[in-house]
Amino acid sequence: MPSLEERVQALEKEIAERKHSEEILTIAVRALVSKEAFEKLEETVKEFQEQNGKLFNVIINQNTLHNERLTDLQGQIIDLNSKLDGKVTVLDNKIDQRFTELDDKITKHTTLLEQILARLPENP
Repeated sequence: MPSLEERVQALEKEIAERKHSEEILTIAVRALVSKEAFEKLEETVKEFQEQNGKLFNVIINQNTLHNERLTDLQGQIIDLNSKLDGKVTVLDNKIDQRFTELDDKITKHTTLLEQILARLPENP
């Protein structure tokens, strides 16, 4: 039968081995938890990237739609400007014609007044 000292040494050795095994198990469990957390984080990041991709697609589609509308509006503005330019030119021509007609009438009236004044006696 082993002596008391040998039995104490055997128990101390067993306790040391168990502590070592416990430390290794603790490290392994922490590694597994960290791995799970990392995998979950990766999954979350992937989901966010997918959502961001969808949002970017929506933004790109909206930009395309706005650009098309803007192009249409610019075309309409150009058409309106062309029509207005044509109308302004017509109005300018009509105004010039009216001024010419008025100048002619004034000239005729001036001539008539001069003729009337010429027929009147100088002394009243």
